[in-house]
Amino acid sequence: MRGLRGAPAVLLVACVAACVAGCATSPPATAPPARPTPTEAAAVGALFDGPATDLGDHYCSGSVVDSPAGALVLTAAHCVAAGDGTPARTGMSFVPGYHDGVRPHGVWTVASAAVDPQFLADGDPDFDVAFLTVQPAEGAGPVQDVTGGFPIAFDPGAGDDVRAIGYPDEDAGPIVRSGVTQRFSPTQLVLPAPGLEDGTSGGPWLRASPDGPEIVGLTGGYEQGGYSFDTSYSTYLAGSFAALRDQAAQG
Repeated sequence: MRGLRGAPAVLLVACVAACVAGCATSPPATAPPARPTPTEAAAVGALFDGPATDLGDHYCSGSVVDSPAGALVLTAAHCVAAGDGTPARTGMSFVPGYHDGVRPHGVWTVASAAVDPQFLADGDPDFDVAFLTVQPAEGAGPVQDVTGGFPIAFDPGAGDDVRAIGYPDEDAGPIVRSGVTQRFSPTQLVLPAPGLEDGTSGGPWLRASPDGPEIVGLTGGYEQGGYSFDTSYSTYLAGSFAALRDQAAQG
């Protein structure tokens, strides 16, 4: 109060009035709208060869993952990169929840792809992981605001009951196979679950958690997911892959 002692009454009234006016015009703080809870039916989708105007065929699978901007899709690196030193491919389309020709949540264009340099150089199966940044081609807003996004459990261990989801090339919708993950090597998980055919690469392996489904693997890795449809593999999602996710999110 040191600056106001002995001030004229009119000055005090003016100060109080100014304070009230300033307080009245301050906008109230509002929380951002909550994103939907991810489900298999919404947050898992198919990757198509072409743009939204001419999708072509679906050839791989992916899932929306939780990120600040809400624009990330997880898939296998071999779905977007040849592993021969050339850059990762972009411009194709991701259709979450696709089935029977229906695009229930719109079409999303792949704008960029974050792939570990060791996979780009020589297709190392221990790095068969890619994070795609997608933009709306049909619809609006970040894809996670539409479908929700799964969290990733980095360094998940093994021995988990999971649901593996993906889009076989010749099917009009996704398939789900259940099984228990095992450690195939320090850098690979294996899932004895028959039926994950060509096209399911990149699809998530989901385990239950108190907060909902979380990703512990994805079809890919050793033999690009497995040459036998009776057994599938995943690059082990070590904690180091969090840096690749963050790189994609920042990019």
